[in-house]
Amino acid sequence: MITLQDIARLAGVSHSTVSRALAGSPLINPDTRQRIQLLAHEAGYQVNQVARNLKVRSTCTIGLVVPEVLNPYYPKVVQLVADLAREAGYNLQLQLSGADQKAEATCIASLREQRVDGILLVTAEHGLVARDQVEALLASGVPIVLMGWVEDAEHIDMVMGDDSKGGSELARHLIGIGHSRIAILGKTAHRGVYDRLFGFRAALEEAGIVLSEDLQIEATSDIEVKRGVTRLLALPAPPTAIFAYQDSLAALVIKHLTDACLAVPQEMTVVGFDDLDLAAYLCPHLTTVGGHIESHAFRFVSLLIERIRKASSDTGPQHIVITPRLVVRGSCGPPRKEETIGNRRYHPNGYTQCAPTHTD
Repeated sequence: MITLQDIARLAGVSHSTVSRALAGSPLINPDTRQRIQLLAHEAGYQVNQVARNLKVRSTCTIGLVVPEVLNPYYPKVVQLVADLAREAGYNLQLQLSGADQKAEATCIASLREQRVDGILLVTAEHGLVARDQVEALLASGVPIVLMGWVEDAEHIDMVMGDDSKGGSELARHLIGIGHSRIAILGKTAHRGVYDRLFGFRAALEEAGIVLSEDLQIEATSDIEVKRGVTRLLALPAPPTAIFAYQDSLAALVIKHLTDACLAVPQEMTVVGFDDLDLAAYLCPHLTTVGGHIESHAFRFVSLLIERIRKASSDTGPQHIVITPRLVVRGSCGPPRKEETIGNRRYHPNGYTQCAPTHTD
C-alpha cells in the first residue's frame, strides 16, 4: 500500500510537505502542490479521512437546524445550504426543530454529540428558543451562525434580510397603482425593525392610509386562511388588495378567492413575499418580494466556514443584512370598479354569490 513516505520519496520532498500539499495548504507553492497531488493520484494514494479528522479534530461536518420542511421556504434553504457545504468539502447534518421550534435545544445537543465543526441555525417567529444552548456553544468555541434577526443577540453571528425595505417597496407599489384599502394576512411581526410588516405598515402610514383592525388577519394554516378570506369579503367595504405574509399563504388566498368566484387581479390583487418557485407557477403569476434566498444561503454558509477555519480576521460578531427586491407579476393590478365584473357583482355592502353564467 502506498504511503506518504512513498509519495515524499517520489516527489523529492519531506513528509510534512506532502501532507500539507494533499491537504491543499496555501503554504505550499502551487506548482509543487499540484505536482505532489498528481503523483499521489497516479500512485493510487488515498487519504485516510478518519485519521486526518482525528488529527485536526474535525469531522468535516456542519449541522443545519430548520423549523420544518412543510413550509416550501425551508426546503429551498436546505438544498442551497447542502450544495454550498458540499462545494466547500463539508457534509451536512439536518435537524428539524418543529414549527413551534420546541425541539431546538434537542437539535443542538444532538449535533454537539456528533461533533459537528459548526452549526447553522434558522430561526422563525419564536426567535431564539435554545438561547442557553447557543450560549454554551459559544463558550465552548463551537461556531454558530443564525439566519434571521433575533432580539438581544448582538454578540452572535447573524445573516438577516432587510424585509422591512421589501415590505415598504411592496406597499408603495400597491399605493402607486391606486389601492388604499389593503388587507394583511399571515403571521405576526417577529423580526423587529427588519420585519416585512414593519416596512409595509410604515409605508401605508406615510401615505396617510389607515390600516384598521378588521383588515389585519392572523392565519398560518389553510383553514385559517379560508376563514380570513371569508371575513374580508364579508366586510361592508372589502379590501381591494391582500398582502399575504409569505408566498405559500398567498397561494392559499388565491385558491379561496377562486373558490369564491373572484378573479385575480381583476377583482382582487394578491401579493406575497419570498419569491419561491411556486410564485411563478401560480395562475396568475404572483407579485412578491424576493431574490434574496440565494444570497442568504451563500453568506450563511460562508460565514460559518470562515469561523470554522478561522479565516476571518474580524473576531467580533458579524451581522450581515441582505435587501430583497420587488418582483411584479400578474397577480397585481389596479383596484376593481364598483360594478359588475364577469360573473361577479360588487355592492357597497359586500359581494353577492356567484352570478349564473348564461350561454346561447
